[in-house]
Amino acid sequence: MTVPLNKYLLFVVAMLCLFLNVNAADAPKGSIKGKVITSDGNAAPSVTVVLKETKKHAITNENGEFILRDVPAGTYELVVSLIGFTTLTQSVTVAADKQIDVTFQLAVSDKQLQEVEITANSNKFAKKETYNVSRLPISNLENPQVYSVITKELMGEQIVTDYRDAVKNAAGVNTLEQVSNGRSSTIIRGFRTPNYLRNGLVANQLTTIDVSNVERIEVIKGPSGTLFGSGAVSYGGVVNRVTKRPFDVFKTDVTYTGGSFSLSRLSVDMNAPLDKDKKTLLRVNAARHSQEGFQENGFSRNYFFAPTLSYQVNDKMSFLIDAEVYRNFGTSIGMGVTPNPAALPKQKSMKDLLPYYFRTFSSDDLTSTFPGYNFYGAMNYKFNSRWSSSTSFNYGGIDAKNQLQFTPTMLNDTLMSRQVQKYNHHYYAVQVMQNINGEFNIGRFRNRMVIGIDYLADVTKPTYIQRFLYDSINYTKPATPFITIEKVNQRLAQLPLTSATTSKTLRYGAYASDVVNITEQLMVMLSLRLDRIESKGSTNLLTGVTTGAYDKTALSPKLGIVYQVIKDQLSVFGNYLNGFNYSSSLDINGNVFKPEMANQLEGGVKLEMLNKRITATATYYDIEVSEKLRTDPNDNRYLVQDGTQRSKGFEAELIANPLDGLNIVAGYGYNDSKYTKSDKTIEGKTPARAPKNMINAWISYRVTNGPVRGLGLGFGGNYNSDNYYNDQNTFTNPAFTVLNTSIFYDQPRYRLGIKVDNLGDERYWGPYGNPQPPRSIAGSATLKF
Repeated sequence: MTVPLNKYLLFVVAMLCLFLNVNAADAPKGSIKGKVITSDGNAAPSVTVVLKETKKHAITNENGEFILRDVPAGTYELVVSLIGFTTLTQSVTVAADKQIDVTFQLAVSDKQLQEVEITANSNKFAKKETYNVSRLPISNLENPQVYSVITKELMGEQIVTDYRDAVKNAAGVNTLEQVSNGRSSTIIRGFRTPNYLRNGLVANQLTTIDVSNVERIEVIKGPSGTLFGSGAVSYGGVVNRVTKRPFDVFKTDVTYTGGSFSLSRLSVDMNAPLDKDKKTLLRVNAARHSQEGFQENGFSRNYFFAPTLSYQVNDKMSFLIDAEVYRNFGTSIGMGVTPNPAALPKQKSMKDLLPYYFRTFSSDDLTSTFPGYNFYGAMNYKFNSRWSSSTSFNYGGIDAKNQLQFTPTMLNDTLMSRQVQKYNHHYYAVQVMQNINGEFNIGRFRNRMVIGIDYLADVTKPTYIQRFLYDSINYTKPATPFITIEKVNQRLAQLPLTSATTSKTLRYGAYASDVVNITEQLMVMLSLRLDRIESKGSTNLLTGVTTGAYDKTALSPKLGIVYQVIKDQLSVFGNYLNGFNYSSSLDINGNVFKPEMANQLEGGVKLEMLNKRITATATYYDIEVSEKLRTDPNDNRYLVQDGTQRSKGFEAELIANPLDGLNIVAGYGYNDSKYTKSDKTIEGKTPARAPKNMINAWISYRVTNGPVRGLGLGFGGNYNSDNYYNDQNTFTNPAFTVLNTSIFYDQPRYRLGIKVDNLGDERYWGPYGNPQPPRSIAGSATLKF
């Protein structure tokens, strides 16, 4: 298949000419890798390391490790500092193309260090360094792609217990969707994005994601098919959750959270070295979450268990394996009445359904059980200081034999149909990925490259559906007939299967990405992916007929350029990104659809100044998706493919620590999305669920000295402008502003916190018309051992 690049030819030619004609470059450099430990031998995280007389610095990670790359050959003073303690200085000599290793031991115990961590002055929400975004060890300022990282520290201040509440901290995203099985998705740049990546691999978790095992969340903006393929990407971006890893210190946190709507949550985070050399490390996260719905019925009872084991064989090789095993049980929470603009022309907005905000017209008898799992493994091998190998694997799925789903639909001014569906769903995905990372020079040009291959199998085992009309009722009455499980089971026993299907899709990918330093400050990224997709189609087990099978091959390029106006402080960048999607769905006539293809042009500015106390990004993007699929307006069981969607917009993000103890996260997104070519009924209209303006903000202050040090207060919220429920733009989801606050007291041995969500008791809806919770209060207490 040929990728349509002609309209971007000028952009590509300009980048290639720049790459070929600039002759200046840097000489090879070396690097410094080190570890900082406490006086009792434990890792020392969050310690500042500075290379004197340069702008290079680092902060140690949870294992006390740091690395300084691209250091010109020479002798330097390496300074390790921790507020309130003696500064350590060591002379180091860096040789070209070599890595030196150093170790520092602080005159502070692990217990003292925990006290320091409570009051340390740092931009704790600006941890942008991540391998997953580019699969390369490059910094934020070297990366021509835009992304947001939501840290565990931010989630902790906000006392997050819902994964969707964490993701809303990224600029320009809407995270309010939740379907009947608890699965959520994110609206990014006008496109729906499933939360399907875990540690950089596909993990199609079709239920609620528990936050107890989440280290950070990475929201990667723009079509990203070049590195991630078509198995989990959207044209607006991808969302990747990174799970917690073991470290070499004994530590246990036990947290209980209780609050409105009978919220009762217990979570445990235990970490321990298993041998005296601390080569074998174990971490276990577990949670039990129970809550009632805020509407007339609804509840959830969820259990989660996630052990992680790491083993450091030697300096070159390490292994990591982890698992997530969960069981979600309950009913739909926050599910709305399906509006029907065609039958009720007086309905113009979800506000017209406000009288039914707290009504579900269902019952707690319609429960579903979702047992699921994810198993992950990784082997990392370091050939030398410049070349390494990473092999990773993920197997995840769900085996939900008993789901009862409910759909209420307004038929006219008084009559509502109540439909019940039993859904037995068996699904799993397997992905294997092999990456080789290397750093080398061609002449005077520095190259950092990843070469990778991956395999992904999406398999739906026999999935059975029984669907029937339970009854029709007068929904204007204050009470409705109760739906009983006895009557549901009686009806199901008399019904044949509505459908029974299996499906399988195999994806084979090979990709390469190279970041070339033309000069020390000018970088070009060139990336390309080849995908082979083999869909075995969907087999109807009732008829034995298989439909939707296809074999396709696609190329996906990615081009980027970065110029650091001020080295390690200010960058300007531009990129061309490509994404694609093949659907095995059929249209109403049984025909296979053409592939969707997305292309993005983007440019902007990134800033990291004052020792990263201030980080910011501002970007303008233009995304065009051709052969776009959408729901058939005449029959929502099918899709139609009749147009082109174009999204243009601007995003800005600020993460700042301007004063000691004061932290700010703020974002703004403007998106202008239109169907530029389509059926006459929607051409020129705005696609559903694409608000033009979105704002997010969180400001917190923590006392850093005195008798109440560790006491903090946070305040923030989200704004979404109104958007359309349907592509015809006849029905509106109204704008909303939701404000939240928290107060916390963080000490080395315990942490207390109280939060209030939706301070103004706003009535607002998610993108699919699902009501959101009113004002709620929750309190948490953590004991640290």
